[in-house]
Amino acid sequence: MNKKILISLSTIAAVAAVAVGGTRALFSDTETSNGNIFTAGAIDLKVDHTYASYDGQECVGECTEEDTDLIVNGGFEDPNLSNGQWQVYTGTTVPGWAVVGGAGLEIQDHAAGNPHGGSQLAELDSHGAGSQSTIEQVISTVPGQKYRLTFWHSPRPNNGPAGDNTIAWTVLVTSTSGVMINSTVENSSIGGSATSWTQETYNFIALDTQTTVKFADAGNQADTLGGYLDDIAVHALNCTPFAYTNGGTCTLWGEKDLTQGDTFWNFTDVKPGDYGTNVISLHVYTNDAYVCLLPTNIQDDENGLVDPEVALGDDATTGELSGELQFFVWNDKNNNGVFDAPTEDVLVNAGTPMRSLNTMIPLALSSPAPIDFVGFTWCAGTQTGPSTSSDTPAVSCDGNGMGNKAQTDKVISDFVAYAVQQRNNSEFSCDQVDLTPAVAADSAPH
Repeated sequence: MNKKILISLSTIAAVAAVAVGGTRALFSDTETSNGNIFTAGAIDLKVDHTYASYDGQECVGECTEEDTDLIVNGGFEDPNLSNGQWQVYTGTTVPGWAVVGGAGLEIQDHAAGNPHGGSQLAELDSHGAGSQSTIEQVISTVPGQKYRLTFWHSPRPNNGPAGDNTIAWTVLVTSTSGVMINSTVENSSIGGSATSWTQETYNFIALDTQTTVKFADAGNQADTLGGYLDDIAVHALNCTPFAYTNGGTCTLWGEKDLTQGDTFWNFTDVKPGDYGTNVISLHVYTNDAYVCLLPTNIQDDENGLVDPEVALGDDATTGELSGELQFFVWNDKNNNGVFDAPTEDVLVNAGTPMRSLNTMIPLALSSPAPIDFVGFTWCAGTQTGPSTSSDTPAVSCDGNGMGNKAQTDKVISDFVAYAVQQRNNSEFSCDQVDLTPAVAADSAPH
């Protein structure tokens, strides 16, 4: 709560008395500084859970698309051409779309191949100098809502060499909040005698009230003969929690204050060699802050004993699982769920036990947004991988490192996103954080 200290009647008075002819005259002057205010600063931390996978299976949820398509003119049917015609458009002359790079957007009506749907299609390696073009459309979105982008692409018929039909596309937010999808889709084969359409599907969580859908030609030749694009659509999704094949559930969410039930991990049958990846994004508002992601209230539960544990002398007092789960944490700057050396920073060295994650290097976040993505890769066993930003070995998981003492064990913890102002805290480190007895931060139960 902001607090105001008002000094509304502070005065500086100068008083002088002079005796004149036996009388006393009083001279005074009062100067008042009105409305002095001290407002206590604040830090507002928001957390997203944008990606999760378990044993290679992605958390996609059981989702149904809402009827409304948010993309205008996704089939490029407007402007309407006659059969066999093609035309290049620039600027905002194609309803719904803006040409933001290159010679323009080429629309064809059966001029060199059949569209996927309707009568027309688009080609981004269009015509003229600088033929490799980029188009975009801004749509209205709800922060935290999940959406699905779909589109169809095809090589241009009778065109080669291979690789010259590439379509690169990105989905970004229009504010500074960040890039949600940045991917390249390629048609690597030479176009046949007719169009051959393939659908691409991507789910994303909106971070802002406006989201930009962008497509750009990325073929290896600017020869006006590129890949085709058709039937672009974006629908809001209604999703239920997703159940992994190997046990456990997951949920994803957009920017929010965390509450009970917002869990990053919920696994019921972890086996040696199991692994997973999560991407979490963080935002701070009002003040620049250092942010840590830390486990707290770790409860190692023996959860019963089985013969292999007894044979190793397990005494049923405390479980061992939090020491058998090893983590690697990095600053996933491009939000792709993969550590990219040397451009991304290691926050926790590969092979760090869960109970030791308080060694995380704090993120220095600026207010307001842009967001910062944090990638977590965990392993039930021995994890190897990077310990510095220049390390290139991939993260790997060896289940042989997980001993029988951990059988049936269960670990429950809270996972806290902790923020502290940067100003006057230049020596801050995550291992200084004491989250007991009160947790004054956004937290998600583990």
